[in-house]
Amino acid sequence: MENKRSKGVTFWGWVYIIFSIIGLLGAINPQQQIKFIGIGIFFFSIVLCAANLICGIFILKLNETARKAAILLGIVSILLNPIYLKLTLNSLNNEDPYTKRKQWIVEQVKPEYQQKQLANLEKTKEMSKKFLPIFLIVLFGVPLMIFEAIPIYFFTRPKVKEQFK
Repeated sequence: MENKRSKGVTFWGWVYIIFSIIGLLGAINPQQQIKFIGIGIFFFSIVLCAANLICGIFILKLNETARKAAILLGIVSILLNPIYLKLTLNSLNNEDPYTKRKQWIVEQVKPEYQQKQLANLEKTKEMSKKFLPIFLIVLFGVPLMIFEAIPIYFFTRPKVKEQFK
């Protein structure tokens, strides 16, 4: 007789499948992602998405190895979060918008107001360098870590382990 899987196992199996398919869709047109994160991490992400897809399919079949793989893939994903955040911060620390704004101030603003506008632009630039990383970590990093830690917790619970025996 086949084991009956719980709604939670079914949910997480489908979450793995759906999100890995979404991740694999990035391989259709990879230029933007490669420019953003680099070719090495892009290919590693594709391999990780394929592994998550296979893992999700076998979780639905209550395969014990898939449960262990889900835990391992969750740990790998958590360890990759700082790398993704660092790459995002590097791409956002672009001088181009400030250069364009500075040029606009010099060309469009009256000379008596230019110094004050340029000083405000420098303050804004310095503040964004200080607070943008904190903002991104709080807004994206922490929720992503929590979302990736939940399946690790779920698949290590004794009730769930029992289903995979």
